[in-house]
Amino acid sequence: MAVRANYIFPECYVDTNILKTLLNVDGVNHQYGCSRVMAGMETGRFADGFAIGVVDDDKKKTYNFQEYEELCRSEHLVLLKHKSKHHYLLIVCKAAEDFLLSCAQELGLTLADFGLPNTLEGLKSVTKSNESDKEPRVKRLVNALRSSSEMARLERIISYLHDKQYAAIAEDLVAVFYRDKKD
Repeated sequence: MAVRANYIFPECYVDTNILKTLLNVDGVNHQYGCSRVMAGMETGRFADGFAIGVVDDDKKKTYNFQEYEELCRSEHLVLLKHKSKHHYLLIVCKAAEDFLLSCAQELGLTLADFGLPNTLEGLKSVTKSNESDKEPRVKRLVNALRSSSEMARLERIISYLHDKQYAAIAEDLVAVFYRDKKD
């Protein structure tokens, strides 16, 4: 039986791969674009339920954050919580490709070691494919990057929310977000 986390709404295929890898699940609720992530969270069974959106920090904002409060921020991640619902947004600054390259650089890894291009544009040529949610090279890269500070932070936050869902506490999320990766 496939394990799915349908309450997690990533906006792009590479985000989908990252989240599936970190949570060791077979699927999430992939939506193409930030506005569709927000719509998916705000309609149907998730409208008043638990939901996590994962979006890139696009230059063109197509989504409304007025109902969300910022809980915490790091170099590449911003965590927001809806003011009245069990909805969370993780914003990846600038985009997933920049995030992956930065994590690799922190650990002294080159993407070529995983059969991936070392440049931002080259990496985008792989990650912009609608098959990159299943790309094994990206999965291997994410697994190797788990010990980088920002990937560890993402894993802690997404794991906490995945495990706690409705029982998540904002103060605990902040502590988990800022906890040193060596803890």
